Amino acid sequence: MLSRLIKPHWIGALGLIAFCLAGCASEGGKWYDPLRLWARKESDGPKIKVVTNADRIKMLRNLAKQARTLPPAEQERATDELCRGLPKEQDILMRCQILRTLAMFPNPRAEAMLSAGLRDADQDVRIACCDAWALRGGKEANRVLCELLTGDTDNDVRLAAARGLGKLKDPQSLPALSLALDDANAAIQFRAIQALKAITGKNFKTVPEWREYVHSEHKESPSVADRLRELF
Repeated sequence: MLSRLIKPHWIGALGLIAFCLAGCASEGGKWYDPLRLWARKESDGPKIKVVTNADRIKMLRNLAKQARTLPPAEQERATDELCRGLPKEQDILMRCQILRTLAMFPNPRAEAMLSAGLRDADQDVRIACCDAWALRGGKEANRVLCELLTGDTDNDVRLAAARGLGKLKDPQSLPALSLALDDANAAIQFRAIQALKAITGKNFKTVPEWREYVHSEHKESPSVADRLRELF
């Protein structure tokens, strides 16, 4: 029964999902759902309040705002709920919002689900995952987004990764952004420039000017390629 609920593109990430589910609170085989994010529909029984996707998204946004101020035990319980619900969720917008909400919870299970989300078959979910990593912040977020910018095959995902790097403002992303300046896609180049502006505070107008600046900044340091190898 459970296999019917899990979307096919999550099957490859079952190892991470199983890790997320380990130790989750349960009672009588039912998982923790105090927010009723996955409440039964009205047709499932009498006097059951219908919770729409719009309601659930609003709940998730409110939960994200409170996440880092919750007591540790409540953070764990909320993470458990979201980790259990995400693989079952059929609605793309809900999957996107769950990932953005998980980004605000500082524990390994949330990070594991963000990593699994990068392999979602839906482009919009992977883009939302880039946004989630940018919200989460930190060195791992910067590493993941650099890897997506230089290695993902979907240009929209790469654009989202570059946008996220601009929000993180980590100088360690300069090698990846420097490579993006040479990309054949003009939109990738533009987004890399916007990120470089945010990180360096500079405001060069053209791609050649940015190339010259980045290369001059690192003329006495290892090559961009060497730095990328060290990064990954």
